[in-house]
Amino acid sequence: MERKTLKFLRLLIPGLALILAFLPLLFQMGIKYKIGEEWLAYSLLTIPALVLGAVYNMLNTRFFITNYSHRKIDLNITSSLLKIYNKELTQEQINFLKQKRLKHIFYKIIDNDASLTAKSQLVYSNGILWTSTADVFLISIFASLIYLGIGVPTKNTSIWMTGILLAGIGLLSFSLHILTIFKHFNLSNDQLEYIETHYIKTLKEKIDEILQ
Repeated sequence: MERKTLKFLRLLIPGLALILAFLPLLFQMGIKYKIGEEWLAYSLLTIPALVLGAVYNMLNTRFFITNYSHRKIDLNITSSLLKIYNKELTQEQINFLKQKRLKHIFYKIIDNDASLTAKSQLVYSNGILWTSTADVFLISIFASLIYLGIGVPTKNTSIWMTGILLAGIGLLSFSLHILTIFKHFNLSNDQLEYIETHYIKTLKEKIDEILQ
């Protein structure tokens, strides 16, 4: 999966999730529709989905779910690179290197090796699952609260049952999200092992150059 595709899907998927989450409410309010026809034609559906996805991304809502695992994945990469470097460093030097400089070296090595670039495609594919499961979880739970907030006071069984269903979808998405985190660790560790095997000299030279 290319980075352009990744960025596109990170707009499209949450946008579609928002639309699909609230379509049942429109139906229960008496608004008739059929997906694939008229205003819900697939070609037209993409446009509002991308607009909603863009707004959702600007709000950076998924940050509340992905931030912790993202920091842990980054820490795993930087700590592993320092272990491979295997030279004595001051805390000031370590802090200096961890300010994205080690990550820049990491990605530079990946971009210049065909095998590592191929492995990065797997990382991107898992990355879209990682963010999408977080998006579906957040959107489903948010929509569930709205459905329950409407359905319970009005005693509308269809609406509050839809809210419970959405809550179940949200919990399932969160479970899948946790699996993608473990997968991301495994994929990045595979890249790090390859670098340790084939690029240890390059890594040390790059770090030495930065610290001069």
